[in-house]
Amino acid sequence: MSEKKALIPKEEALLIELPFCDLHWHCHADNTDAENLSLGTAVFPPGGAHGPHRHPNAEEFIYVLKGQSIQTLEDQTFEMRPGDCVHIPQNAVHSTRNVGDGELAILVGFSAASPEVVDVE
Repeated sequence: MSEKKALIPKEEALLIELPFCDLHWHCHADNTDAENLSLGTAVFPPGGAHGPHRHPNAEEFIYVLKGQSIQTLEDQTFEMRPGDCVHIPQNAVHSTRNVGDGELAILVGFSAASPEVVDVE
């Protein structure tokens, strides 16, 4: 039996402090035995943005919990508000920017337990 937990209480989520947001991994290869999925929440301050990037090993969904964002996906641009969800195909270039006055909180899910991130200039 693995030493990793099946239940990850909110306060025990793996926190990654990125320059543009705080990412809390609730289910990830680093804190569960997940093999094919991961789930996290990301909180962006006003004006915070994750520039163009892609995930070579995973599809992704982004679901807005709070705030509003501009989401790009290849040559498309979406304005997103709470309750909106976008599907990001594997390896598709995309970006997220908080365009609201307050925090942007999003739920992110991936089809890999440890999604790779490749920034695109």
